[in-house]
Formats: sequence, structure tokens, C-alpha cells
Amino acid sequence: MTARGQDPAAAIDIGSNTVHMLVGSWRDGSVAALDDSAELVGLARSVYAGATIVPEGMDRAVAAVHRLAERARSRGAQVVRLVATAAVRDATNRDEVVAAVRERTGLDLEIISGEREADLSYLGASAGEEGDSLQVCDVGGGSTEVIRSDHGHIALRTSLPLGSSRLADLYQSDPPGADELARVEAAAAGALTGLPAWQLDRLIVTGGTATTLAHIAGAGERRYVMPVARLTALRELLARQTAGVVAQSYAVEPARARLLPAGAAIIAALCAATGVTEVTLTGAGLRDGLLIEYFTDKIGAPGVDG
Repeated sequence: MTARGQDPAAAIDIGSNTVHMLVGSWRDGSVAALDDSAELVGLARSVYAGATIVPEGMDRAVAAVHRLAERARSRGAQVVRLVATAAVRDATNRDEVVAAVRERTGLDLEIISGEREADLSYLGASAGEEGDSLQVCDVGGGSTEVIRSDHGHIALRTSLPLGSSRLADLYQSDPPGADELARVEAAAAGALTGLPAWQLDRLIVTGGTATTLAHIAGAGERRYVMPVARLTALRELLARQTAGVVAQSYAVEPARARLLPAGAAIIAALCAATGVTEVTLTGAGLRDGLLIEYFTDKIGAPGVDG
């Protein structure tokens, strides 16, 4: 695989909750992260019913893109790749978002399909992981992408309407009550019932919930292996504390803290559905995939059938 060059590049994605940015360089056949930043913008609630993204939400997202793109350039990024996922993808006025981004930032916005989102997330999250049978799950605010590979070949690729923002709408209490958590857990488990049973070597989860749980657990690296027993303990902790206490105690954005019970329920449901005893939580994912794709000038993961 031949890299286009050694200059840093940036990948930004507009998600259902957050605008994320990764600046990376190409070192020894992999992406070395130079800056990994995010801003919460909360687009999700405007679009789940097929509604338009309201002007205030669009302004927040575009302003965040502008700030993060400027930050990326200050870190030496010569190229900025920009994509949008479920929230913009599902909006009736997505073309207005594309136009607003171009007008105010000069960047071209690619609205990617759920399938392409899954491929890129797999490419980034699975890089360097060992195991013949892997399942990569990108748990976002509006959707969860599930990709399975068997001996390097894609065996399953799907995008589910399952996300932390969607499920957080099932509770109003802070912290959620037992009945509210039961509804969340049932919804998460129910959304996974259509997936065929599969024996796997490793479950890898990426996305905002994954990185936040790893942060709360004290992880110092972008990849953190969490025993399911530890995940259960964290879920019990979150069930007892308000979002404000979680935010203050663990340096988590308040809006993210509110979503954690729902996001953790999704990850727990994924663990239960696959029967694993541990899960790899990683900050690597969609943005890493975009940079790998850029640096290698190749679509799809090396050695994987798309």
C-alpha cells in the first residue's frame, strides 16, 4: 500500500450528537493520531421522525465544523475530509446542510450511506486487531453499524436504527428510574434480535459511548479492553448518579452524561447477544477509516472483501 504523503490530514464527521475531528499522520503503515477532538451539537432529536434540521442546530454544527477545521489546519493538516452520518442523512433538508457547510467553511460535505459508514468504521476500528472472527460495532447517537469479518472477509454489514440519543428519549428521570432503564434495555435487546447468531473472537465497539466509558474506567489509551463484569459495574454506577454528578466527577460533557445509560445499555446488549466476556472499547473508527482510505488511496480495509 502506498501512502499519498507524510503530511498530516484531518477527518471530520458530523454525527447525531457530536462533530468529531481526528488529525493524523501516516507512520509505519498506520494512522498516528495527532489531535482527537469533538464538540457536542445535538442534531439527533430534530430528524428521527424525518423532520428538518432546525436552523439553530444547523448553525451549531456548521460553526463546530469551522472551528475544528481551523484547529486541524493549525495542527498541520493539509487536507480536511468531511462526512456526515445518520442525523444529516435522515434529514429532509440535508442539501441545505451541504450548502451551508460549503458557504461558511469552504469544505465539501459527503453524506455517507449506512453501508459506507460501516465499512469506514470497520476499517478504522479493526486496524491492528487480532482474531479470525471480529465484530465491529459503531454505536452512535442515531444508529449502530455492525460489521462482522471471518478470516479477513466481510460476513455481515448492517446499519440498525439503534443509538444512544434514540434510546435516551425513553427516559426523562435523572438518573433514569428502574422502569425507564428496563424499557431502554428491552429496546436495545430487541433491535439486535434480527442478527444471526455467530461465534466470534473479539467484539470491538467504537463511538462516543465507548470512549466515554473507557475514560470513566481510567483508560489511558485509545483502545481499552473492558471485562463485561466491569461494564456491568459501571452501568450500576451510572444508574445511581445524576448526569450532573457524572459530568462533574469524570470530566464528561453534561449532554454526553445524560446519554450514557442508554449507550451503555446498547453495549451491554451487544455483549449479551454475542456471549463475550470482554469488549474492546476504542476511539478508533470512522475518522481513522477515512484517513486510512486517504493515505492508502484504497477503499475498504486491506485484505477484506467489501
